[in-house]
Amino acid sequence: MPGPLRWISIIFAAIGLAMAGGALWAWSSSQRYIAEGVRTEGTVIDLEYRDSDEGSGSYAPVVEFFDRDGARREYRSSSSSNPPAYKRGEQVTLYYLPGQPERAMIDSFSDRYLLPLVLGLFALTFGGVGFGIIGFGIRKRRRQANLKQRGLPIQAQFVECHRDTSTKVNGRSPWRVVAQASHPASGKQQDFVSDMIWVDLTEQLRGKRITVLVDPADPASYFIDLDDYMHDDQAG
Repeated sequence: MPGPLRWISIIFAAIGLAMAGGALWAWSSSQRYIAEGVRTEGTVIDLEYRDSDEGSGSYAPVVEFFDRDGARREYRSSSSSNPPAYKRGEQVTLYYLPGQPERAMIDSFSDRYLLPLVLGLFALTFGGVGFGIIGFGIRKRRRQANLKQRGLPIQAQFVECHRDTSTKVNGRSPWRVVAQASHPASGKQQDFVSDMIWVDLTEQLRGKRITVLVDPADPASYFIDLDDYMHDDQAG
């Protein structure tokens, strides 16, 4: 796997794991309120306006309640919406932690599930991309190793090394080597195209023949062996 893809996969996988950890923490936290918290009733006394970077704000409920010692408390929900999900004077059920009445949660879908769902969605998105790239790289290396061990080697004449502008990784387009030879299965002359690489090998390969390894069980599967002409971090 080349440098750009390697780092992208690592970063995305790490973000996915962090988001998954955050989703698990948020879920466990809401479950703790239900399992250990004190259930009580409260009244929405205000709708706190929260501005956003896009310029359109949202409203979070401010709830007044009394703990079991009779002390008045206020809870500002971490969830907000536009239009507001509550009205002033509306009665709501909430939970607060014993000995920590300032830590509370409204018994609602948004307070209980919204944060775990959002973090879980980000975890699936980033983790899916990161681990998908990693998995693709592993399968690709296994295929190449298998062809190096069992593939039928043929010598192909170098034709060109061109930019693959249809593919971009971190804003960069890779290179692909094209070589020509008679296919051992059909006997016909055909072009063999390499996996993407991150270096222009035109000068190194000009006028040379390069090894193409063809899968005897699947003639359409092949691998152009360019290991002698580039470093590992320049491979696709």
